[in-house]
Amino acid sequence: MVAGFRSVVFMAAGLLLAPSGHAQDFPSKGLRIQVGAAAGGPVDVAARVLGEKLSEMWKQPVTVENRVGASEMIAAEYVAKAPPDGLTLLMSSFNTVTINPVVFPKIQYDPINGLAPIVLATSNPMVFVASPKAPFTTLRQLVDVAHARPEQISWSSPGLATTNHISGEWFAADAGVRLFHVPYKGGPAAMNAVIANEVPLGLVSLVQALPFAKSPQVRILAVTTARRTPLAPDWPTVSELAVPGFDAAVQTALFAPGATPRAIINKINADAMHVLRMPEMRERMASMGVEPGGSTPEELVTLIRNSRARIQQVVDRAGIKVQQ
Repeated sequence: MVAGFRSVVFMAAGLLLAPSGHAQDFPSKGLRIQVGAAAGGPVDVAARVLGEKLSEMWKQPVTVENRVGASEMIAAEYVAKAPPDGLTLLMSSFNTVTINPVVFPKIQYDPINGLAPIVLATSNPMVFVASPKAPFTTLRQLVDVAHARPEQISWSSPGLATTNHISGEWFAADAGVRLFHVPYKGGPAAMNAVIANEVPLGLVSLVQALPFAKSPQVRILAVTTARRTPLAPDWPTVSELAVPGFDAAVQTALFAPGATPRAIINKINADAMHVLRMPEMRERMASMGVEPGGSTPEELVTLIRNSRARIQQVVDRAGIKVQQ
């Protein structure tokens, strides 16, 4: 079901005079970026800040449209079936091409050939947080307690089959422990559950954890990326403390319909990379608690392929199932 539809247009002055159809002339008219997440969330904001700058570069309007619902699959299906001219794009989390194909028995688009990866847009580290009343104060202690009390340590995530959920199951499996997952409706609810001591542990986005960096309401245990995030450099990583090599983040990327000409894909990639390297863009993204991305289309394809394979292993091991 479509839970909402909202659009914003970024219009820059002037028009390109060259005709469409060639990458060097692209785009000769406005574009639309479809977003499967709600307005104001990290995926939506990434689309809007990137769209605004691309509009200025291209001197064309870039419209961001929210087609919310079905774990971003409504927007993904819309773009996969759109004309492959580069004028209809998708900004989504990796879920559309990694988690959804693995956990949902039926999806209405081809996650491999139906969407052409363009560029990695953002990377949002996750953070293990704990209630001050939890029977552990560090990630290492969490592992020790969980070993002694299998399935008795509950933890919150923003929902079933989210990146947070998959990453938490991956951590538990590699740490050799069994935790009890409690899905909530969104990241704020998952964080509030820890603050209220409904659960002793949570796995939330960095942006939700940052306001509590010095708060007595929450203990920061570890970030999930392999290296420390420059947004909170004093916070240790899961890899440092408990599971060497652990590396997980909520990542967003820009996609086009699968049959979009390669020249257009490369043109969008080059211009998006230029925007992502802008100091002001890096500052704006840092203020949102996300790290700017950047990749070639080929690098993004490899990243997605590796992520999908890892998720398949985690889902099979944890027995995660989603009812449609």
